[in-house]
Amino acid sequence: MPEFLKHPAVKFLLTGGVLYGIWLLIYYFFIKVYTDWDYYLDLNIVWFSHQFLDLMGVQTVIEIDSDHVILMMEKTINTGVWVGDECNGFKLFSIFSIFIIAFPGRIKDKLWFIPLGMIAIHLANIIRVISLLLIYESYPTSLDFNHL
Repeated sequence: MPEFLKHPAVKFLLTGGVLYGIWLLIYYFFIKVYTDWDYYLDLNIVWFSHQFLDLMGVQTVIEIDSDHVILMMEKTINTGVWVGDECNGFKLFSIFSIFIIAFPGRIKDKLWFIPLGMIAIHLANIIRVISLLLIYESYPTSLDFNHL
């Protein structure tokens, strides 16, 4: 084996690149085609956002529009926040997991870190959706560039 392949940075990049390629094949040729994983993740994010806002006394409704789940204020003319496959965090879960796996270290130490990181990413995404809805309701023009 060539000496440069033993360098930790090269091993990290090669491992990460191969795992990412495998992930893309699995995602686009199996998960996207044969499962509703993305839809249920969209729905989960919106449902938890809805529940949290309800606890805070903010009335919201959930609507389904083909491939998006929409969270909107109960009595509003605004369109709310649309959560779809492109922003549900699923791809970020896999990139994070691949990064952790490719990083040097014992697998045993990584096993607890991957699920914990995925939960943190999911919670951040729920907070993001809540924040976007509250911003959009108060300052609708500030989000005209995105998330509508």
